[in-house]
Amino acid sequence: MCIIEADCLELVRYTTEPGGFQMIFRRAIGSLLATAGVLVSMGCSNGGHEMSHDALDLSMEPIQVELDWSPQQVSINEKIVLEASVTQGGEPVNDAKEVVFEIVGSTDKEQKLEWKGEQSGEGVYTAEGILEQEGTYTVTSHVSARTQHSMPSKPLTVLP
Repeated sequence: MCIIEADCLELVRYTTEPGGFQMIFRRAIGSLLATAGVLVSMGCSNGGHEMSHDALDLSMEPIQVELDWSPQQVSINEKIVLEASVTQGGEPVNDAKEVVFEIVGSTDKEQKLEWKGEQSGEGVYTAEGILEQEGTYTVTSHVSARTQHSMPSKPLTVLP
């Protein structure tokens, strides 16, 4: 498509001259290569932002989860607070995607509870509830954070 009449005349002249079409083809290929080069160089730049090597190293370190609860000695029908302290590289993780506490009876594997953890402090996630039966349970905290998943477990004994 000709935008200016002079461009149309130029196009007609090149296509009617011997080898004229090849010249147009070479110019088109040259323009495409130049455009591709500019796009590639823009894609490879970091937009003027420098990335810290510490940030890259930190994401490679595994998340650490410390599982605990209070009170330490639990009785039936008594409120218990489960706690997962999440860190990475010694720093608290405040952006966990999901924290779920799974409580499974050791004698009856069908007896399973899941309590959703909520952030309650610097890297600390808690959930509370009541266990209505005495016995031994396995408490597992499922923590998904920063593309990682950690699930430490500890035994919990509920007294009468």
